[in-house]
Amino acid sequence: MRPQKIIDSHIHLWPQSASNNASHGWMKEGEHLTRQFSVEDYLRASHVPDSDVDVEVDGFVYIETDRRVAEGDDVREWAAEPLKELGWLRRMVEGTPENGEGHASEHCRLVKGIVAWAPLDRGVEGFQDYLEAAREAAGEETFDRIRGFRYLLQGIHDEAKFKTLVASDGFIQTLKCFMKDGNDFTFDIGVDQHSGGVWQLEMAAEMMEKVHSGERSEEKVTFILNHLCKPELEHFPETADQIEAFSRWKACMKRFSKLEKVYMKLSGVFSELGNQDPETPLSEKEVYQRINPWLDVVFDSFTPQRIMFGSDWPVCNAGGPGDEKSWRSWRSTVAYALDAYKLSDEDEARIWHGTCEEAYNLVE
Repeated sequence: MRPQKIIDSHIHLWPQSASNNASHGWMKEGEHLTRQFSVEDYLRASHVPDSDVDVEVDGFVYIETDRRVAEGDDVREWAAEPLKELGWLRRMVEGTPENGEGHASEHCRLVKGIVAWAPLDRGVEGFQDYLEAAREAAGEETFDRIRGFRYLLQGIHDEAKFKTLVASDGFIQTLKCFMKDGNDFTFDIGVDQHSGGVWQLEMAAEMMEKVHSGERSEEKVTFILNHLCKPELEHFPETADQIEAFSRWKACMKRFSKLEKVYMKLSGVFSELGNQDPETPLSEKEVYQRINPWLDVVFDSFTPQRIMFGSDWPVCNAGGPGDEKSWRSWRSTVAYALDAYKLSDEDEARIWHGTCEEAYNLVE
């Protein structure tokens, strides 16, 4: 029997040199994620003992890590940290690691695609300036692996500011140019119902509709939604407020799924489920039962043809059962869910790797 091929659609990595608040505004000294997380660390975390199941992690899509952005007019100054991120990825792809970075020359094949940061708040001209600087920082081989971009929206908790940004002509036109003038880029959408509000999803849906409006199918941008859009998963929807939030989240899933070229990642669940005790973590059955109402909606809305597996490693470690268990626990939970839904081998293959390959247009 052939091993289960997996392409992990959502992982983050960073070197020790960037494991600080100066490089990442969200990092705080002493916190669990404020240290290096390398390819070697990822391979250890994603290793499944032979006694469990035959799994082959064929590679991953690297997702930008929300590095700090400064003010100013010179792209090489205000985007210095995202450009450093690309320079570090270049060493990974070209197989020229610096001592202690935790990757070797043979690991270059694992980087199937890159979703880099992009300045969606600076309009088309700002994006084009950044694209030129990014190509220079990454080099041609690494730049060719950039399949798309992300600009995190989930941290904008002011509803008026959020709307002003995503409804702006600059934001809309920048996304439209992702598929114009020889470009072929996807856009990862990170919105957060739990911490931000369901209005983030509703405004994102309106923005996506505007970006697609008036475009031929082949020029419509591919949108890839992260982490089920981060619903509140700690409680079943029982109170009036919880039922309303769930209903609005569900309506957004239906609205998203009606658009062409929109995909969903099965990822990020541990961050919304409540902290687990590493000594007595939830079983895959227990996790599945807790998130089943949301999974039912996602599978009904998107179908396996537009759903992909993602681990959100190492962020999954912070709320999950721990560094040595979280990746394997989430893989087992997804496997349990696919079995519960009685999917065909072909549909399972879509979720483990096929949807990711299609959405990001991954080419060996």
